[in-house]
Amino acid sequence: MSDNESCSMKLLYFLLAILSLTTISCKKTNDNPKSKTDYIPINAANTPRNVTQGQPIFSRVNCGSYDHFADIKFLNFEVKEGLPRQLEIRAKAFYDNIQYGISLPVVSTFDTTLTLQTPMTGQYILKFYSFNKFIEADTVEVN
Repeated sequence: MSDNESCSMKLLYFLLAILSLTTISCKKTNDNPKSKTDYIPINAANTPRNVTQGQPIFSRVNCGSYDHFADIKFLNFEVKEGLPRQLEIRAKAFYDNIQYGISLPVVSTFDTTLTLQTPMTGQYILKFYSFNKFIEADTVEVN
């Protein structure tokens, strides 16, 4: 084998190694999605203490966070009734362009209104959660 052939073979092996590494690194999967639907923190709520039966309860809810890692669009409230008239409330949002490992110190909060119907009289207990962390409970007397 001549020096030129030896050099060509080494160059060919080198190029094949580069191609293999490039292919492997390009096929690497990233388990972190770029967008998702998830809960958004509830910071506080302001609910009236008394409502007339048949009239809705309008609760003013502050949602959001004090850091920014994605574009966030509020979707709705998830309301689950455990015991009668005891409601667990969480806010849901769509997170887009998620930047994992990056968080900017940007205040990103907003106010929205939760509307609940009152088909029965009695005491309604609204329990607000930020993910699974209890934030506050508001009691509304429906007459």
